[in-house]
Amino acid sequence: MDAQHRHAEVGVHRTGVLVGPGLLRAGGVEGLHRFADRHRCGVVNTWGAKGVFRWDDPRHHGTAGLQALDFELAGLGAVEVLVTSGLDPAEVTTRPWEGRVEVIDVAPADLATAVLDIPPGVVDRPALYDDLAAVVGPLYQRPGSPPARAAALAAGLAPGGLVVAEPGLVGFWVARTLPTSVAGSVVVPAAGGPEAAWRRAAEAAASGRPVTLVAPSPPPDDLTGVHVEVWDDVDLDPAALIAVAGPIVAWPDLAT
Repeated sequence: MDAQHRHAEVGVHRTGVLVGPGLLRAGGVEGLHRFADRHRCGVVNTWGAKGVFRWDDPRHHGTAGLQALDFELAGLGAVEVLVTSGLDPAEVTTRPWEGRVEVIDVAPADLATAVLDIPPGVVDRPALYDDLAAVVGPLYQRPGSPPARAAALAAGLAPGGLVVAEPGLVGFWVARTLPTSVAGSVVVPAAGGPEAAWRRAAEAAASGRPVTLVAPSPPPDDLTGVHVEVWDDVDLDPAALIAVAGPIVAWPDLAT
């Protein structure tokens, strides 16, 4: 079944939760965990909030915003209530819930104590997680594939370390497949192009963090203290993922 019809059969969850990078900046991860447990809800994050739950935590329902059908596959267009927190509009690339569901935005600082009158959540993962995992899962075992390279980055991440990827196909694969265990340990800028990634990497290195920049070609500037990993020999063809979740819609100003 192609991506244009698959999302029509996504199971309905009565309450959805979607969070973005503002949650990390506000230090709201622990509060989110309490909220999810209190309301028995799984959580979908945009790619700027990777790591709010470990990749294998059952409360982690997937990373969204990268492809056209992400939010549909997450079931967020068919919930009764959508709880949001810390979203960045640049990472909310489609809004299938617009005009269809009640949206409750909760400040990250309020999640720890918020008790909402909302329908019971579910912990069953949506198609966004399961269908994409079916595609990328085998690729983790294929040496040199983007998921295998992303997994190696995660495994080699030093304490306090950061992976920064340039927007585009390299950033897409990192944002989609890097198995994140620590919130704030991976960044793919939503705007600003490659230069934004270079700045973020340089700033983090200057602050003393171990930093790896992932890029399709060597950056033109000397980034002091930044380890650069060039993916110029990696097959970045996203066709198999596009067949599941539609075209890449992140970074519309870039040719992905």
